[in-house]
Amino acid sequence: MSAGTPVDVKICGIRTVDDYDACKAAGAAFVGMVFFPRSPRHLSMQEAGTLADHADRYSDGPARVALTVDMDDAELEKVVAAARPHLIQLHGSETPERAAAIRARFGLPLIRAIRVAGPEDLAACREWEDIADWLLFDAKGDPGGLPGGTGHIFDWTLLADHAGKTRWMLAGGLSIDNIDRAIAVTGATAIDVSSGVESAPGKKDADRIRNFVSRAQLG
Repeated sequence: MSAGTPVDVKICGIRTVDDYDACKAAGAAFVGMVFFPRSPRHLSMQEAGTLADHADRYSDGPARVALTVDMDDAELEKVVAAARPHLIQLHGSETPERAAAIRARFGLPLIRAIRVAGPEDLAACREWEDIADWLLFDAKGDPGGLPGGTGHIFDWTLLADHAGKTRWMLAGGLSIDNIDRAIAVTGATAIDVSSGVESAPGKKDADRIRNFVSRAQLG
């Protein structure tokens, strides 16, 4: 990535209309809506519907991403009906076959999370090249812990020479303090942040969102 190239930012885990408005005002390209009961950012269907109704008032707002973890079709139908997402993020143990079925059923682009701890984890990228529209490289957390939003960081140099065909986002422990280095090392043109723009788990901070997006967009 050349110096000064703008970077698209996804703010994951928004919970309120104020969160959405802060992301829109900052210029975020995506907002993530989390549907995972163990997460402090989990949304009920009613909360998701309220957010979607508010967002639909604007024609130029961030694209909505529904983050799901190993949901069956019945659960996904509820999420899609409530959140009316532009993309579905698969953040569990979904197989490429399951992902293909989800894409065929719902007709929405997919973001596939790839949890990275070492170079061997990037080998999984190849099997997603004709299924996922985006890959999201996140850090492996603790076994049995949350699938994302934990603030863990992986070795960014693993992505320095990544040459896969699928567009990708960088995630995992990003903040205003490390975003410059993360972009410089990986060459990322899209990034995902959650805990790095919060004042407490699940509580987004408008100033941190604005500052983070501004810094990232400097490229």
